[in-house]
Amino acid sequence: MMRLTELARGAGLAPPPRDLDITSVTDDSRRVEPGALFVAHRGVQADGHDYIGDALARGAAALVAERATLADVPAWVVADGRAALARLAAVFYGHPTRELFTIGVTGTNGKTSVCHFIAHLLGAADTAVLGTVANFERGLRALTTPSSPIVQAFARRAADTRCRHLVVEASSIGLVQRRLDEVNFRVGVFTNLTRDHLDLHGTMAAYGEAKALLFRRLPPDGCAVLNAEDPYSDALRAVSRCPTLRYGQDPAADLVATAVREDRRGIEAEIRWRGAQTRVSLPVHGRHGVANALAALGAALAAGRPFEDLVPHLATLPPVSGRWEVLARDDRIDAIVDYAHTPDGLSQVLGSLARLYPAVAVVFGCAGGSDRGKRAEMGEIAGRHAGLVVLTADNPKDEEPGEIADEIARGVARTPARCLRVLDRPAAIAAAVDAAAPGSAVLIAGKGHETYQIVRGQFVPHSDVAVLETLGFRPIASRPGD
Repeated sequence: MMRLTELARGAGLAPPPRDLDITSVTDDSRRVEPGALFVAHRGVQADGHDYIGDALARGAAALVAERATLADVPAWVVADGRAALARLAAVFYGHPTRELFTIGVTGTNGKTSVCHFIAHLLGAADTAVLGTVANFERGLRALTTPSSPIVQAFARRAADTRCRHLVVEASSIGLVQRRLDEVNFRVGVFTNLTRDHLDLHGTMAAYGEAKALLFRRLPPDGCAVLNAEDPYSDALRAVSRCPTLRYGQDPAADLVATAVREDRRGIEAEIRWRGAQTRVSLPVHGRHGVANALAALGAALAAGRPFEDLVPHLATLPPVSGRWEVLARDDRIDAIVDYAHTPDGLSQVLGSLARLYPAVAVVFGCAGGSDRGKRAEMGEIAGRHAGLVVLTADNPKDEEPGEIADEIARGVARTPARCLRVLDRPAAIAAAVDAAAPGSAVLIAGKGHETYQIVRGQFVPHSDVAVLETLGFRPIASRPGD
């Protein structure tokens, strides 16, 4: 709880006409409780001003909005409601990220894995993670970067429970919508920039600039951890005011992986850092897995941990739900569940599987209401790497799954792959498995950790892993001897 006068002063607002106790700060009228300060702003799909009446009916004691409103409570009009919300939330919770060593991870693919790998290397007991899988486990579905009040409340709990580090998965949407404005980042990590979210950003240039917001905010004594193999790292280096640490398989990088060898158990590589070099085993797959491990190692080095102390922990990097999650069956068919839902993500995972297995089938779809231009591209990628492509539903939202499948199929048609359309996702998984030969792999892509399908605003229960288990598959971490 905080007095309104103190909250307004801290957020740079004029003194209120009267003082009172504020119990919370929110922009979601459904979360309003008596004594809350409600912030109304224009959204992508809805206008918060339309919910002022609901907020007042639920007991909102004060308002901040982007246009004048008639209400018998203290109210302010601001130019940018999202920016005001971020300031108010940070003040209300006492600027908790100033008490934590906070690391932001951004990029198109790999963010979730990198966040969890960083927490492992820094110590999971005193490192809090705010990101896609961690949010899902807390009941926040289909959300990477929550609203600023949720971010600040989570950081306050982390600080109060004596966590020393906070790792935040910083999505481009979260950055553009100012949800992380008042987060005191010390380190920024960039994984890659490939096609995604163009329905929101419009162009790859705008998408990249959204990622750059994280690095523009890093302090001079911070560190930008950048992927040496991604061309956009040069732009991020240019806008950062702090030192940079470049990682990758590029020999010119600061943190380098060489002599990389992969089998079904994972990766072996030589890691070099400032003259020190060591051979490591990594429980990851593909070039993207190596990059994710290096990104996390770079962040931990930027946090001040010695290289020699971190290296032993690379062999025990934790599995991340829905990221290269392997299930096996007695007939020697392997199923891999992975969140890959972008062209590059699908290409990376399928490319690695094609090197490890004699035959690969893939089951996937594309989400409704998002970047339609990537659908045929992903179809072509699937057909180029897999012998069998089974098109199905993946969060169709308000679109018809069959129409989405038609758009993907145009890309598959440019390849020699056999293509099936089975819109019922459990049936699609079963069809791919039925067609698989012993020793081969079936990739179930796109949903990963999710246990639902989003259909016309409803979250319909569905789990790729659960479907595979009904087909006789069992989860495995690794299979010695493969």
